[in-house]
Amino acid sequence: MPITSTIRITGSVGANGRNNPADVKAVQQRLNDLSRPPLAKLVVDGLAGPKTNGMIADFQKKVVGLRAPDSRVDPNGRTLAALNTAASENLWIGGATPPAVTPPGVPPGTNPGAGPVRGLSSIEQGRLDTLRAQLKAQPDSGPARDFLEYVANNEVQTLKMILNAQGAAQYAVEAMMGINAALKVGFSARDIVTILTSRAIRLDAALDMMRSWRAVAPAGTRIVNALKSLGNIALVVQVLATLAVVIDHFRAGRFGPGFAEIYATGMGAAVPWGGFLNAIQEMLYAANPAAASDPRFGTAFRYLLAIDPIGAGKTAIDTGVTFTELLAKYIFGGQIKGNEVNDLIDRMRNSPMKFWVEIGESSGEWMGSKFGDWWYRNVLS
Repeated sequence: MPITSTIRITGSVGANGRNNPADVKAVQQRLNDLSRPPLAKLVVDGLAGPKTNGMIADFQKKVVGLRAPDSRVDPNGRTLAALNTAASENLWIGGATPPAVTPPGVPPGTNPGAGPVRGLSSIEQGRLDTLRAQLKAQPDSGPARDFLEYVANNEVQTLKMILNAQGAAQYAVEAMMGINAALKVGFSARDIVTILTSRAIRLDAALDMMRSWRAVAPAGTRIVNALKSLGNIALVVQVLATLAVVIDHFRAGRFGPGFAEIYATGMGAAVPWGGFLNAIQEMLYAANPAAASDPRFGTAFRYLLAIDPIGAGKTAIDTGVTFTELLAKYIFGGQIKGNEVNDLIDRMRNSPMKFWVEIGESSGEWMGSKFGDWWYRNVLS
């Protein structure tokens, strides 16, 4: 139906939005007003669920023209502007993506979003235009270019921070291609903005780490997949903030405090221990490739895995109870079967305690070679 009013929202609506019920209802009703069959109408209930988020994404792709929709309507953003435009109804009919409209004076083939951005200085605009051109020259850079236009239209302060970050002129394209990789595995534009604007990590440090995400497969893919597996963006920010501190420690040769930071963060994070360590290790090796071939780092991560507070605790209980049972059998004259001890060792070898089993076996062999003959001659004989 034709729209005759303008909707306003006090906060973001959709995926990872504030989702004030009144704002959600306003967006749901406007989407219903603009949609035509075969699109199903939304229930206007003030709840931003999968159907509402999906319909926002469809609107963004087919009407707003975003290649990487984020399923979110922001105050004063492009999606809200399109929801308040009567012509959007005709664009959404049939679900066809509207052809790009080249503004007057822009050469054919130029990205229609590559115009001046309100709020930027002439120097910042020049940096943005350079970055746009550099990204356009990169193969398969569509998600990164969409992200750049997303922040240009919705997050101007974030864009200014990126353009003015220390060292941005040298590695902005590399960082944007790292963001490109993250967007491909499911991170949203809002997720990336959350990382860049977090107070837990310096912007230049965040951009520097994002450069490592651009690495060619399989390294770059492993990094972004490891981060994505953490489950939510708050944990990703926490891991990145920890990694920034750890890298500073390691560069100064302070390995003890660095690994202590990893342990402290892992203990406080509601995330599987192995997944957390995998994300940290992949990012650390990407930031410092020499660490991957340094046996100290590999051993240290195996040690951290071995002190998994849940896995190691479970194995410790198994060990304690089994040894108590064997001791009771010995004291009361029962027969102890050799396979009972071997079974326990096998369980430990297949648990996070494998590290300690290997140390025990290596220590036993070393002590046997050093003291075995002496013990036999002077004690057993």
